[in-house]
Amino acid sequence: MTGILLHLSSPMQSWGLQAEHHFHPTEKHPTRSGLIGLIASAMGRPDTHPNQDLRQLAFTIRVDRPGQREIDFHTIGGGLPAHLAVPRADGSPRTEGTSTIVTERAYLCDAAFTVAVTGPAGTVADAARALARPVFAPYLGRRSCPPDVPVFLTTCPDALDALDHLPLHRPPSPPWDKEPRPVGFVHDTPPEPGAPPDRQLRDQPLPGGQFTDRNIWYRTRTLPAPDAGLGTAYLNALAHYLEEQR
Repeated sequence: MTGILLHLSSPMQSWGLQAEHHFHPTEKHPTRSGLIGLIASAMGRPDTHPNQDLRQLAFTIRVDRPGQREIDFHTIGGGLPAHLAVPRADGSPRTEGTSTIVTERAYLCDAAFTVAVTGPAGTVADAARALARPVFAPYLGRRSCPPDVPVFLTTCPDALDALDHLPLHRPPSPPWDKEPRPVGFVHDTPPEPGAPPDRQLRDQPLPGGQFTDRNIWYRTRTLPAPDAGLGTAYLNALAHYLEEQR
């Protein structure tokens, strides 16, 4: 066993980046810190766990549906007396007129991603067992974003190749569109030897709750994988494909 296939689909997802004052953004695809956190949560690990083993994993993300970004206007503590209002960081009460905290939080709506997880055999096996029977319920970036299909799909000898063939969770093309639609990929290792990175993203977790930059690569290509549709149509196509691979 060399890899795991995951599927991340939900009406809302949010893969947080560094908050900017009262605005909490989301990345346009799952972050490395979010994926490691998802697996660590399935293992029952606390937030303070160093997860040195999980940092050896590599993630290749297939963008089945990119979704669209929506902003939630969010308030906390409005209309409450001072002793019930949200305290400051040092625990002191807020003064009149500052007791309401106003933030805007970004989400990805109607997005779907399929992820190949690869790495050391022992770590991959531990992650697969945890994801198949998670200690804590999985969520996609925030606890308010539960998945709408099972996260864990299967283990396979070549998870990267399987991304080319696993049914896509998106509607079929209209009958008049004869050209195959391309599919986006996000790589955290070079997809071709020596390929320069397309971007740096500050989502590589470090001990103590810190983060550092990492390189990522974007690619787009057509696939032999079929467009399986949404809802029951996708689940039926997925089940049929996985049964054929056994």
